[in-house]
Order: sequence, then C-alpha cells, then structure tokens
Amino acid sequence: MRRTLRSIGVFFVAMLGAVGLVVGSAFAAALAFGATTALIVPGTGTHNIDGPNAVTGYKENAANRYINVSGQACSTGDDCNLVGVPYPASFFPLVIFPGWCPGLSCDTWNKSVGTGVAHLDTALNTALAANGTDPIILFGYSQGGAVVSQEMYNIKDADKSRVSVVTIGNINNPLGLWSRLSFLPTIPGLDISFNPQLPTNIGIKSTNYSFEYDPVGDAPQYWGNPLALLNAVVALEYVHGYYLDPTSNAPNDTLPYGYTADPDGNGTLADAIAKAPHRQYGDATFVLIPQQGALPLYQPIVDIGKQLGISGLVNPLVALVNPVTKLLVDLGYDRVTNPGIARTLSILPFNPFTLNPVDFSVKFVAAIAQGIQDALAGGVSLTPATTPVQPPSTLVARTVAPQTVDPVENKKVAAVVNTAAVGTGLQEGSGEKGTTDQDAAAKVTADGAAADAAATAQKDAADKTAAEAKADADAKAAAEKEATDKAAADAKAAAEKAAADKLKDAKDAADKQDAAAKAAADKAKEAADNAKAAGAAGDGKTTVTGTETGTTTAAPATESDAGGAEKQAA
Repeated sequence: MRRTLRSIGVFFVAMLGAVGLVVGSAFAAALAFGATTALIVPGTGTHNIDGPNAVTGYKENAANRYINVSGQACSTGDDCNLVGVPYPASFFPLVIFPGWCPGLSCDTWNKSVGTGVAHLDTALNTALAANGTDPIILFGYSQGGAVVSQEMYNIKDADKSRVSVVTIGNINNPLGLWSRLSFLPTIPGLDISFNPQLPTNIGIKSTNYSFEYDPVGDAPQYWGNPLALLNAVVALEYVHGYYLDPTSNAPNDTLPYGYTADPDGNGTLADAIAKAPHRQYGDATFVLIPQQGALPLYQPIVDIGKQLGISGLVNPLVALVNPVTKLLVDLGYDRVTNPGIARTLSILPFNPFTLNPVDFSVKFVAAIAQGIQDALAGGVSLTPATTPVQPPSTLVARTVAPQTVDPVENKKVAAVVNTAAVGTGLQEGSGEKGTTDQDAAAKVTADGAAADAAATAQKDAADKTAAEAKADADAKAAAEKEATDKAAADAKAAAEKAAADKLKDAKDAADKQDAAAKAAADKAKEAADNAKAAGAAGDGKTTVTGTETGTTTAAPATESDAGGAEKQAA
C-alpha cells in the first residue's frame, strides 16, 4: 500500500516537473533573442493567446495600442518579444457567459488567478535570467490585470528597475470593481477574494487604461444612483470586452465608442489616449479614455432602431436625452479624487458634500439645450466625433471606494455596436455588417463633413470681415471722439482766457476811476483849504500890487463881504 502511494506521489511530482519544464522551455525559447520582452496575460474567456489555438491579433493589438503609447518601445514594428502567458482564465460559477466556464466545469476566480500568477512568475523569472538588462513589460487585461497586480508584489527589489506594467480594464484598479467591493471578506462558497489591489508605491512603474464607464476598470462609486448602475451593467457588454478587437476570436468587432485603431489622425484610439488626462499617484499612471457618441445605456436602443430600419426616428430621440442622462450618470462617479486611491462603494446616489446645486442647475439647462440641438440635427451627435469628448465635468460627487470583478475579455454576451452616420444607426451587431448601410452612412458622413467644412469656412470669413469692420469703426470713433474732446478743450481754454482778460480790463478801469476820484477829492479839499485861508486873511488890510495901476490900498472888508468871498471860492 505504501509503495502504491509512494509511486502515485512520485508520478504526480514527475508530472508537475514535466509541466514546469515545458512551460519554462517554451518561455526560454520565446525569449532567446533578447531585446524588450512583453509578457501578456489575457482576460477571462481567453485561455491561451499562443500555440496552435492562438488568438491572432491579441498580442499585437496589446503592444500597438497600449504598451507602445505608454512610453515603452514595444510594438509590432519594434524588436519586442510578445509572449502570451497561458492560464485557465475562467470564473466559476458564471457559466452563463460564453467562454467564462467552458464545459460548465472550470476553476473558481481565486484558483484561476492563482494559476495565472504562478505561470507569470515562471515566465518573468525566465525573462530576468535570459535577457541581462533588457526591459520586461507585464501586460494584463481584466482578470489578467488581477494576475499582474498580484505578481507585482512578488518581484524582488533588485529586479524592479527592469520591470514595468501596463494594464487595461484592470479589475484590481483602485477605482475598479473589486476595489469598490474590497470591504467584503473572501466569499468561501464562490472562492472570490477582492484584494490585493494594484500596488502604486512599491517601486514598479505602471500605466493603467480604462474606457469610461467600463464597470470592471471604472466602476461607479455611488451605487444609489440607478442610472449609473444600469449604464455600467450595459457597458459590461458594450465596452469591457472590446479593448483589443478585432482579433481572430472576433473579426467583425470594433473598439468601444467607435474609436478606430489607426495610429494617426483625430478620432483614433491613439489620439484619444494622447488627449486624455494622465493622472499620477505614486508609481502609477491612470488614463481614462473618454466616452463619445451614445451612452452605453442607449446602445441597445440604437441597435434596435438600426435592425428595424428606423434609425432616422430613434437616433434624434436618443440624442435628445443623451446629454442630460450623461450628466445624471456622472453623479455616480468621483472624477475629482485621485484615481490611485482605492475607494469603496457608497449607497448614496451622489456626494451631497460636493454637489453644487447652482452649478448643477446651469449644467442641466445647458444639457437640455444641447439635446434639443442634437435632436434637430438628426442625432449626428451619436456618431463618434472626430475629436474625442473630454472627460466629464468635475461636478461629479467625491467619495471613496475599491473595485469589482468582471473578467469579461474577448467573448461578449450581446451584439457589438459599430457607429454609423445619421439615419443608419450607431453600431452593428456581432454578425455580418450591411454594406449598403455602410455605403450610405459613408456618403452621408462625407457629404455632411464637406458641408460642415464649407459652412465653417464661410463663418470664419464672415467673422473675420465683421471683426475687421468693427476694428475700423472703433478706430474711427476713437479718432472722432479725440478730435471733439480736443476742440472742446481748446474752446474752454479760449473762453477762460477771454473772461480773465476782460476781468483784468474791468479791474484796471475801476482802478483808474478810483485814482481820478481820489485826485478830484484832493483838489477840492485843497481849494477849500485855500478859500478858508483867504477868509481868514480878510480880517486885516490887503495890499494888491499891479504893474499898470500901481499900488492900491483896499479898504477893510466888511464881515458880510468876507463871507461871500468864502462861499464863492467854495
């Protein structure tokens, strides 16, 4: 019996050793040529991206769209080894999602992630030993992000300078789904643990991308907001599984929100990532790729309208309510807080401490006006814009909460949505796409673009002419005002001078009159004094001497004669 047990034990040890050697040798062969190495861990539903059943395009899209733009020189055009890390990538008991639990018998979340961590650790150690000082990149998508987040804690300090991390739709983002639920303990029956979160302060640089409203990497914080929750649930189907599409698993699918994978030009994913805020916390950088076009909440309605051929009626109605709905949905998120700090969910519909009623009222009215304008334009606002919409306003609530689990990856539950132009609907199902609708949409889009360009040019010319005319009129008015002001000033100065001169002349005349009056008074006084003196002299004899008459002696004057003489003199 003991021999039998020992033999069985030796057999299993040998099997495990053989598996380890196979995995190790496979990684060693992949890394034999040196240069930068990217170890790519897929998400739920995608077991292996290498080997006979490899998913064509998966690794390449990861490198070209996200690793390369994160500052790492790793794309299909660079000397970069792209190595897939196989693991179960399953999630029991969520058997309702295709690929999540093949054959209705699969590993639980913790077991699947644990196996992924073990395989990634083997691949990383092989790369560290083989490449000398060449850089190594760990890439994880959704559940693969959880694998990478846990492996980061296992890296030795001596190796951290060679290793960097890139994740997309990471469920262990500080603001992802598992972080929102991290206050919960491990659920034994389901074997789900919500920790540890992506580390931000252990000396390993990471860049983490999430599409806005993806409930796995960008989970709502205020779960009392029904619109935010419903929008997130729909985004699980319409957003989370499409980061790397199209691939050989989904050749007809496209990127979320109508973004294109072309490396250059407006409206592309690269352009959106370049324009989106890159927010840092510790060693981590977080990039939220903005939603554009219709909210995920309205994508099923847009799809139905397209399938029934009534997009011309449905799209304007959706465009009418889309801006207001987005404003209300955004109340369920905190776009102000640092995205590197894990925050658990709140049962409130919004943050009452940061909501400004006046500001919100103004934005609400503006959203209504925008919806009316978009509806009158036929719902063209639902078609992805050529320039990505900027992140939502900061009137959103502010609180704390950690992430959720949602390992959706390549397999989607519902139809994929592809944007189209006015009257054709927004997005297509996951099946074949209608070439007639696409041609019509392309023509309408081209005509609309040409008309918009012409209108813009005319408006610019009119604005320029109006501005020049206004500038000339302002200059002329200013010159006329200056001349009028100068003339008025000169006239005032002349009047003041004339008044001053006249006042001076009047003063001089008055001075002359005063002098003449004074002189006359002095003369009169002198005459009076002489007369008085003469009267006084009449009391005695007066002798008058003449040349011809000789000398005559006058008789003494009487009193009456003397008085008369004095009166006459006066």
